[in-house]
Amino acid sequence: MPNTVQLFATCLIDTLQPHIGEAVVRVLERAGMQITFPEAQTCCGQPA
Repeated sequence: MPNTVQLFATCLIDTLQPHIGEAVVRVLERAGMQITFPEAQTCCGQPA
């Protein structure tokens, strides 16, 4: 069974640099990780 990680994709990654988030997913998958995204994740305020 693969290890599971939760990925918190910030608003900046999600809207301005989505290729970075996609690269993170690829690296984690190649490392054998199962990736989940927290359903309750919201904006962290980073853009402010």
